[in-house]
Amino acid sequence: MPSVSQQFFLQKRELGLIRPVWCTMRLLTRGDIPEALRFHRRITEEIGDEGFFAEANTIEESIDGEGAVAGVFAEGRLIALRAVSYVDEYVDDALVDLELDESEKGHLAVMDFCITDSAFRGNNIQFFTYLFMETILYPHRYHLYTTVSPKNIFSLTNVLKSGFLAVRFKFKYGGHPRFVLYKNLRKPSAVQTRGHREILLRNYDYHPKVIASGFVGYKVKHKSTGMAMLYGRPLAEDGKKSSP
Repeated sequence: MPSVSQQFFLQKRELGLIRPVWCTMRLLTRGDIPEALRFHRRITEEIGDEGFFAEANTIEESIDGEGAVAGVFAEGRLIALRAVSYVDEYVDDALVDLELDESEKGHLAVMDFCITDSAFRGNNIQFFTYLFMETILYPHRYHLYTTVSPKNIFSLTNVLKSGFLAVRFKFKYGGHPRFVLYKNLRKPSAVQTRGHREILLRNYDYHPKVIASGFVGYKVKHKSTGMAMLYGRPLAEDGKKSSP
């Protein structure tokens, strides 16, 4: 795993004040594990929905070599985490969801989660940490997989903006509804937006049906009746619409 770091300013929100703060993003090592676990626990408790996040033990597994974890540090402390996993259990599950051949297992990465300190939210950290991880993963791991709760509109919006497409809708992790999202770094997909379909996120019964008819989700849209997923048909490599 290459040693890569980036430095930049982020906006920190304080009581009655917003100010720029110098930050460093880098891959975490074993020495960072205790702080990473404490940070994960604190943010999970703040959000109050453990279904949004992966199990904390995946952090240690990823840092130990079965994946990778990027951390953003500011003012001497961790303010954001982005985790990627290569653990067999999760990769095997992703192979099934994506209907990929077993031979592709070594080229698949599970984009586990991204969490951010509340004072630094609004800086598009989810988006640019995805891009940071792509530079770490590519060209060896180019099948990127993640799942997002339809209730987690912020994360779903950011994942789709990062080029992922919703290719399945399933109940996973003990019965939690999840969009299954996929991005192929080697063969990026284009989507036909004309003739798209709009399905409210809360209409769980309809998402599997529209996906089964040959559509993929590419954007979240605010409607007067609620938030909706926009679906379009993916284009084949020759630029024509693929068959359902």
